[in-house]
Amino acid sequence: METSHGEMMMKMTSKDRMGDSFTDRLFNWLYTGVKMNVTYHSTIKPKIYKAYYNGMPVLIKGYRRSRVLTQQIRFFKSWYDAEKMAAVPVPFPDGSYTKNNFGWEWGIFKWIDGRHANFKWQEDRFKTYAIMRRFHRTTQGISLVSIPRDPLYVKWGHRLKQFEDTKDVFMTHRKKTLYDEIHITMVKQLALFADNPWGELEERAWQKHVWIHGDVAHHNFIIDAHHNVKIIDFDLLYNGPKLYDDIQLAQRFLPHMEEYKSEFFTLFKKMEYPRLWLQGVLVPADLLREWLYGYRKCLEEEISISSHLNKLDQAWQRRKRFVRYTEYMLK
Repeated sequence: METSHGEMMMKMTSKDRMGDSFTDRLFNWLYTGVKMNVTYHSTIKPKIYKAYYNGMPVLIKGYRRSRVLTQQIRFFKSWYDAEKMAAVPVPFPDGSYTKNNFGWEWGIFKWIDGRHANFKWQEDRFKTYAIMRRFHRTTQGISLVSIPRDPLYVKWGHRLKQFEDTKDVFMTHRKKTLYDEIHITMVKQLALFADNPWGELEERAWQKHVWIHGDVAHHNFIIDAHHNVKIIDFDLLYNGPKLYDDIQLAQRFLPHMEEYKSEFFTLFKKMEYPRLWLQGVLVPADLLREWLYGYRKCLEEEISISSHLNKLDQAWQRRKRFVRYTEYMLK
């Protein structure tokens, strides 16, 4: 896990943190109430902190939904290869793995030193793909009740609606053609993708206890100084077709491989359902995700609408060529 530029680089023992801020109160409670030998290091995001616990770096994270944390605790206890492949939970001094206070459920995870994977680099793509296949292989059969989540096509349908809500932005900036092209392609490809027996595939995944990570972004893969890769952030973990992870990982790789189609398809040649995988890859839901994320930044005046629209336009021109080329493979 890397230290972000936005982290607050304060370092003090928890007993010294006697201020009125939430972080002060949290670490004071951990020190005095939970009896942790803990030292605050930095704030990663709201309710996510790097700290030192008995001198070892850890991640302390708060959860609004306690079930998201407790599912991970039970899962890691049943996953024999967890220590080799992931940032595992760490117990509190009394041996428990969760504590509740301030309206949040708190957990501790091992800190993984290293850098985030960079999907621009071929070696990082290979390593990420390999560890995801190993994750799917070593976790299948873990018999726990999973948090239910929407099928991928339903999730993408919600994203399409959010995209449609931003139509006026495209009209105002004279980008109607861009909006129409992306919208038409999204609607068409999503309909083709949804028109598959996903109920059967999901039921089969539940029966076989197939687990998927659910968030295969580059920042959830940490590569250490020895070039080993580990997975972090299992908040979206659930039972489902591993095809969902495979499709979304391919979409994460795609912006860096659109001009290297042979290499792209060779990397993903071992898909269990190659036709369904390809149909999923052709849904430009990842472009909508990046657009919506950046649009929220625009509303916060962190970036300009014009530059963000131009970035989307460039990404779409590249993707459009890939879609046209690949559609022939499905005929």
